[in-house]
Amino acid sequence: MKTHNIIDFLRRMAFGGTLLAAAALLPACDDDPAVPDEELTTDPGTSVQPETLRFINYNILEGMKLDKGQNFDNFVEWVKEKDPDFMALCECNYFTEESLTALANRYGHPYAVLCKETGYPVGLTSKYPIELRNRLLEDVPLWHGAIHARIKDINVVVLHLYPFGTYPNGQGAAGTGDAYRDREINCILDSTIRRYPVEPLWLMSGDFNSYSPKDADAMPAGTYYETHSTVLRSGYFDALRDRHSQFFRSVPTLYNLENGGAPRRIDFIYASQGMMREITDSRIIYDEFTANYSDHYPVMIEFRHYPSGK
Repeated sequence: MKTHNIIDFLRRMAFGGTLLAAAALLPACDDDPAVPDEELTTDPGTSVQPETLRFINYNILEGMKLDKGQNFDNFVEWVKEKDPDFMALCECNYFTEESLTALANRYGHPYAVLCKETGYPVGLTSKYPIELRNRLLEDVPLWHGAIHARIKDINVVVLHLYPFGTYPNGQGAAGTGDAYRDREINCILDSTIRRYPVEPLWLMSGDFNSYSPKDADAMPAGTYYETHSTVLRSGYFDALRDRHSQFFRSVPTLYNLENGGAPRRIDFIYASQGMMREITDSRIIYDEFTANYSDHYPVMIEFRHYPSGK
């Protein structure tokens, strides 16, 4: 081979080696960063790994009266088994905040709040400190009252809407029970998620005594849905039906099956968009205890939470 050909061959080899070295530094197609692994996702902008939290909403039928004779032992064991991190309760009848805290301590929740100590109050118990932001009572006006609290950095609203078909206090001409529930839900939304729109993490739960358009596939024609339509227009998602195509009832239970009416869902957990995308499980809990100790089945969610130090 002539000298100039040898030099040209060596130059081509050197150039080719440079290209191979450069190619080795490029990501392969399988490593494309635009296609993240869903199992490894973390909160944008942080490497903090999430914790998993569990939340239960439960109407306990007039202060868990069906277990009162057993000193609430069955209820305590059931809560221990389900191990929620925090729990919303409707119908905490006959409890004071002190006695509810004592009961909650038995199942591992050292923190508890009540909206009031008369009638049919709602309550909230937790493994973690509860920051009470507001008690929404009759002057709002709400029939049973509501709680707005914060656990960690999550806003938690617990409510129990008006239960009757006609307007309260004999004011039948003023409207129906649906109209009163619409008034209540707007009062609650105005005092919570609408008042603090920049706060991303919200859960709202309770006994709504009303029906959702998400359950239209299981409800008769002409069912009134406006109460829940208002909630859905306010930035909330249905933690159960937005994850499941199947209808699940929350009433009646086995306890009142004969006189509890047709299967329907009136107990809900709603989640803001920031919460909804972190929910990993949602269900109504059907078991031997929940079938026999209340006229409502409880609702449960599990979700990822990225600790913020709050």
